[in-house]
Amino acid sequence: MNDLTIAHLQTILPQMDAPQKPMPEASSTPFSDYVKRSLTEVNGQMLDADQAINDLASGKNQDIHNTMIAMKKAEISFELVLQIRNKLMSAFDEIRRMSI
Repeated sequence: MNDLTIAHLQTILPQMDAPQKPMPEASSTPFSDYVKRSLTEVNGQMLDADQAINDLASGKNQDIHNTMIAMKKAEISFELVLQIRNKLMSAFDEIRRMSI
């Protein structure tokens, strides 16, 4: 019968040292720039989805699949931004309630 306990497996497996990752340096880019860039990207996706819808409705484009994909991408991006906003508002409210 084979001994398949963890202790036995540790003696069989080669010892591997975990690679040491250097600590990431703090970004010099302000958080507000990240938020602005993200909102610009989401807005671009929303505009692309609107254009795809208009092209499909006018008959300029017959590809409903790419139109639906563009709409879903825009929807998911918007929901992500909305959830980030909700988390930020929640964190702000929690900080505001802290007693000094």
